[in-house]
Amino acid sequence: MTSSSPRRLRWRQSPRLIRPRRVPGMLPRGAPEAWPMNRGREALGMADRWLGWTSEGSRADIRRALMSLRPKATLAFASSAEDLRERVTGSVGTPWGVIVGLSESGVSDMNLAAAVAHDGMAGSVVLVTRNASGSLRSRAAQAGIDTVIDMGEVDAAVAVARKKGSAGGVRTDDATASAAEGAKPPCDSDDVPFALDEPDGLSWSEMTMASAGPAEGGRGSTLVFVSGRGGVGKTTIASECAVVASSWGMSVAVVDLDLSCGNVYAGFGVGTPVDLAKLGANGVPSIETMGRSCVRLANDSCLWGPCERPEMAEQVMPHVGRLLEYLVQRYQLVLVDTSTTFTDAVAEAVQKADRVFVVHDGAPGSIGSAGRTSSLVVRLGVARTRMVRVENVANPRAKSSLVPGISQRGLEGAPFFQVIDGGPEVQEVAAAGGIRELVREGGPMVQSVKVMLARTLAELGALPPDEDARLAANVEAKKPKFKFFSRRAEVV
Repeated sequence: MTSSSPRRLRWRQSPRLIRPRRVPGMLPRGAPEAWPMNRGREALGMADRWLGWTSEGSRADIRRALMSLRPKATLAFASSAEDLRERVTGSVGTPWGVIVGLSESGVSDMNLAAAVAHDGMAGSVVLVTRNASGSLRSRAAQAGIDTVIDMGEVDAAVAVARKKGSAGGVRTDDATASAAEGAKPPCDSDDVPFALDEPDGLSWSEMTMASAGPAEGGRGSTLVFVSGRGGVGKTTIASECAVVASSWGMSVAVVDLDLSCGNVYAGFGVGTPVDLAKLGANGVPSIETMGRSCVRLANDSCLWGPCERPEMAEQVMPHVGRLLEYLVQRYQLVLVDTSTTFTDAVAEAVQKADRVFVVHDGAPGSIGSAGRTSSLVVRLGVARTRMVRVENVANPRAKSSLVPGISQRGLEGAPFFQVIDGGPEVQEVAAAGGIRELVREGGPMVQSVKVMLARTLAELGALPPDEDARLAANVEAKKPKFKFFSRRAEVV
């Protein structure tokens, strides 16, 4: 037997402790090809959303432990150890940071943290314990756990900070002060496990967007997508616009105002969106509440909505106007997807919009419903110059014309764009959370969305200084060549 045989035997007997220490830049097994390099190192310095697991009575301690490490982070608690692993492995975009410890039953904290680290999908894994020994820290390092926090050390640091503050009037830093106060944000009455908690101050979405800021003039542009019937592709177009604008370097806020049954989040592969019903939980929502009621889609784009429970939609509607005003002051572009029913929230969004996109397809009756929708938009006080007609799943070779009468109310003279048919696989890819991949692949459909968005932003004076955006805004429609014997419309 060689000298390496005993080591090989121990490797098989204790698989939870044999995972090699993760190396930044190394792709975990099963990771997609588009996995960002240096993910572990990037998450340690940038990840501000954290998912925790502990016993009910130890949540305050976990909050204090995280505050000592990341004072401006947001923290959500999983309902179980299995739920934690599922949500981490199913996340897209910026990875979750995971913090576990001080649980009283079930799987041990060390085993759970080691399993999450072994999955390779978490940006950072933190284990919280008491009286951490050198042996425990060594085993945690071997299992791939990034940090071990001893609550005894946290309590000692808090005591020292309090003593210095009372003796010399020295102001403590944010992390120590937050941990010393032990302030616990109010929880929902039903204790929803997806509730986000964060210390006082700017939310992570505000901090991320602070450098980008709104568009020139102090306010961003608001684009609202409406339709008279479902299934015309309105949500897909809005989602594609979000990805395109983000690729142009714009900060983007996406709002799903189909509060009861919206599914914008599904196109981005988000497992569980943040419940927008929190806006109406305690009267008028504060800036902090609005800032943390979202899920990050990318480093520069976030999603608000829908409600977790359809019956809570009415509770949110009175606060939609305040939310949109908050977003337009902090993001360069606000994209609003709506329900086919014109609720109070949809009506308010339409009235605040810089452009209202009326979307329809070529199905029988679709353009008629679009006409009735445009008539309602006009009656809400929206100028016809702020309306845009969009034909989705369009055949570029077919001639498009409006049906006389009711379908023309509000749409006559409106800018008209066609989104080219991308094939039956578009809906399948979008339903599987592949909107980003769809835009990345390009094609006539994506190019037509880029042209529509770029020209609209150019009209609003908000076109970003990006070469791709500039080219899309200047694309000229190709006119068919004249042929003497070609088919032409009969003159009546």
